[in-house]
Amino acid sequence: EWKDYKFTWDPSEYGGVTEIYVPSEHIWLPDIILYNNADGDYIVTTMTKAILHYDGKVVWTPPAIFKSSCEIDVEFFPFDKQTCFLKFGSWSFDGFQ
Repeated sequence: EWKDYKFTWDPSEYGGVTEIYVPSEHIWLPDIILYNNADGDYIVTTMTKAILHYDGKVVWTPPAIFKSSCEIDVEFFPFDKQTCFLKFGSWSFDGFQ
């Protein structure tokens, strides 16, 4: 989720409407990717509706299946525990934009 000041309105002027659902392909979306993916696929394939709140909050939660790889330590198999780290981020923006 993020804030977009262009999507603000006064609910009292619009019949008390506090949120609307819009096709996500009609608004700006962040280019969030899994940097350490295993298949080289960086595309969101299913576009879902985004929820615009009167205060400018935008919520977009597309379904996704990510493929990644991680090192496995089987020294204590079958009592081992594995931890994999997934690195998500923007392809074209840093954390200051």
